[in-house]
Amino acid sequence: MARKTHKSPEDAQNAILDAAEALMLEVGPAGLRISAVAKKAGMAHPNIIHHFGSRQGLINALADRVGAQATERVTQAITDALDAPIEGRISAMTHVLDMAYPGDAGKAAVWLHLSGAESAMKSNMERIVSLSHSLRQSIDPDAEMDKTSRLVLLVTLALVGEVVSGQGVKEALGFGHDDASRAHFRQWLTEILLNISDDQLNTSLKKQ
Repeated sequence: MARKTHKSPEDAQNAILDAAEALMLEVGPAGLRISAVAKKAGMAHPNIIHHFGSRQGLINALADRVGAQATERVTQAITDALDAPIEGRISAMTHVLDMAYPGDAGKAAVWLHLSGAESAMKSNMERIVSLSHSLRQSIDPDAEMDKTSRLVLLVTLALVGEVVSGQGVKEALGFGHDDASRAHFRQWLTEILLNISDDQLNTSLKKQ
């Protein structure tokens, strides 16, 4: 394969990360070797080391990018939901769930997390919680931040669980796993999130 040239270090890094992500989706994170990434990117092995330092550095950078892209998709979708008319809010909020892990994005995120990759998850989640709280407050001005955080946790775990074993769980419970069934579940979840109040979220447990 002819080696490719790039106009800037950023272009080269993006090309390497593109190749690494595509390769990871083909063979899984365990098969993500620098030599294979270099071949797929059309670069020499030392180029990967130059930009990322090591295989772990490459995986961490890929995790950062995958996380940042997911955060941008979700925060933009929440911003759109904030601007949506009341009658379009259910559709807009369902779109938020759709934007979390479209296509193979969920598989990439889960694999990177399980491989021990370091990423800016805390700051990403803080952005999502902050916007989610603004959305909840537009419906209920007295909504509490800790309730919003717990709802974001619940939804995130549901979406990650869907990526990991959603098909098997749905089949075991007698639900379909086609696009129509997935859309129905997400709208059902959206309507619960939009209609549930802080009072309904209270429990007898002390705050942790």
